[in-house]
Amino acid sequence: MKRFFARTSATLVAGLLAVTAALAPGLSAAVTAPDEVVRTASNELQADIGQNFAKYKADKAVFYNMVDTRIQQYFDTQYIAQLILARNWQTATADQRKRFEVAFKNMLIRSYADALLQYHDSVKAEIKPAQMAGDATKATVNSSLIRKDGPPVPLAFDMRLKDGAWKVYDIKVENISLVTNFRSQVAAQVKSSSIDAVITKLESGQQVVTPVKASEG
Repeated sequence: MKRFFARTSATLVAGLLAVTAALAPGLSAAVTAPDEVVRTASNELQADIGQNFAKYKADKAVFYNMVDTRIQQYFDTQYIAQLILARNWQTATADQRKRFEVAFKNMLIRSYADALLQYHDSVKAEIKPAQMAGDATKATVNSSLIRKDGPPVPLAFDMRLKDGAWKVYDIKVENISLVTNFRSQVAAQVKSSSIDAVITKLESGQQVVTPVKASEG
């Protein structure tokens, strides 16, 4: 079961990070279609880890920094934090909002990054064309992650156009929303204690939510 969880964690992270690689600095200023971003990025990320696997394996700090950089730059982490805190966002102070955003992002890295490194070559993404209007500011990119030891896993990226680039704000694994899943858990934690207590737990490295994982099939 532990090995299975690691593989399914890697499944989500492969999707979670795949979308970021194609958005690296130096690309054309023209807005790239969201599905093309994911399609191109999937290949580039696998190549990155494949070429630097030994270095990342020997120095996890370097690997975590790479993951952190990609998430910080290309995921809408503030919007994700706002969606997860929901009504608690309205009553939170600016400091609490920022602390939660950073601590929650770090929790995701701790939850998934090691599995991504270990099983980066065990999944392959098949990306479907995004269906959206030409002036759309939100889009969903559907894909299937092909595993060597299990059935395909449906994966969807919810993205929005922000500052001229498509950024991820939610991921659905087998139609289970990462944001919705975490929102209910965080709300229960805040209700039973306080938002400061939840943030402190996150900052100390405690797992206050259960990460989304694919079914065993």
